[in-house]
Amino acid sequence: MKKNLTPIDYSLIDTGILPALKILRAFGFDTFESCEGGKGHAFPDPTIKFWGDEFDCIRAYELCEQFGLNVFRARRIFFKEVLYSQDNTISCPTWVTPYNEIVFLKHCKTGTIYLPGQAFRNVHT
Repeated sequence: MKKNLTPIDYSLIDTGILPALKILRAFGFDTFESCEGGKGHAFPDPTIKFWGDEFDCIRAYELCEQFGLNVFRARRIFFKEVLYSQDNTISCPTWVTPYNEIVFLKHCKTGTIYLPGQAFRNVHT
């Protein structure tokens, strides 16, 4: 995990995923994509993608659980990307750097990614 994270303009982040994003970043997770999910969004469910190894994925899951977030799944993503040569023929498939993804569900009672009885707790770095 990185200590010096790239600055983020939080005003550009979807409000439904912002609390989870702030928690992960406060604990040093290098996030690179997030979305509150739903109609008109990039993902069907609230999602955060971040760099790190498989242990960071587990740490992020446990951290979100401790903060009362309704975690649906945490997983490590591996995939191949096809590279093309200058004449647009397939050159070779290559593995892309793996990353982690944590997906939340909006709880039916709270309407947020928080479990009942939980509320956003300010995170101090």
